[in-house]
Amino acid sequence: MKQLDCLVQRAEDRVAMKVTALLVGRHGTLRVETGVTENVSSRGARVVSTSTWPLDDTILVAIPGFHFTSSARVAYCDSLGVGRFGIGLEFVGAGEHLEITALATALQFSRT
Repeated sequence: MKQLDCLVQRAEDRVAMKVTALLVGRHGTLRVETGVTENVSSRGARVVSTSTWPLDDTILVAIPGFHFTSSARVAYCDSLGVGRFGIGLEFVGAGEHLEITALATALQFSRT
């Protein structure tokens, strides 16, 4: 049997950026945690967290430096070892779209 190679393409490119993200969830008890993004798009983000988050749970995500807040679905939670987890978040119900071009430009100017 011939194996088919499947390539999953994203609807939009991600921008690699490390900014603080606030994660708020209610799985059992209210939990608030600060994480750091690895990459972001207008549709979601990958955040490094110090705890696991339940798949398909809906949490609140805020990126304070860019005045952005949205509900997000936990798409995946991968162990990165030593108490670190890569959390894939899909933004849902955002009041405003996260403007990636503006974020990338702002980050470039803040580093110079």
